[in-house]
Amino acid sequence: MTLIKARSRGINLADTFAFTGTVSGAGGGITVAQQFRLAADEAGSNSTGTVFTNFEENDTDYQALGSAFTQSSGVFSCSQTGVYLCTWTVTVYGSSGGDGFDPNIQISTDSGSNYTMRSRMWGHTDAATGHSTIGTSFMFDVANTSTFRLRFRQSSDNDIGNGTTIKGNTGQNFTQITFVRLGDT
Repeated sequence: MTLIKARSRGINLADTFAFTGTVSGAGGGITVAQQFRLAADEAGSNSTGTVFTNFEENDTDYQALGSAFTQSSGVFSCSQTGVYLCTWTVTVYGSSGGDGFDPNIQISTDSGSNYTMRSRMWGHTDAATGHSTIGTSFMFDVANTSTFRLRFRQSSDNDIGNGTTIKGNTGQNFTQITFVRLGDT
């Protein structure tokens, strides 16, 4: 009831409840958000473990927030420690005989000497279904930027056949990966 009376008297509530102090422990919000995509179509490798290599940072109606991730030959490095959310998708099409596949992401904490699979999905495409898009998300911690590596692979156990096309495009996102820094470790 006091609030209603205050309004009826013309009191400016913004002035009445203004805060001029400092809040300790408050974060600065998201500091990194970057997106990369396969820049052109590529044929399935017909071999397990093939790393996607033709990435570009999105440049269509896009503005990165920060710049922590870079990639070379499909291996991503990170220049800022923290907890990250990674989302990714793979789009394939064109298999006449049917093609099952399991794209995945692996992380290394020893400069790429050893990798551990962190995220994997299973998909299937054939002439009847045409395109197939699969993807997922996961969180990870970059504790040491000098030894952290991440790679995005076509498959682990079930290769994408060379009769299947992996969709990429320099003007749209089909096969893509996004990184968002959620906060400190």
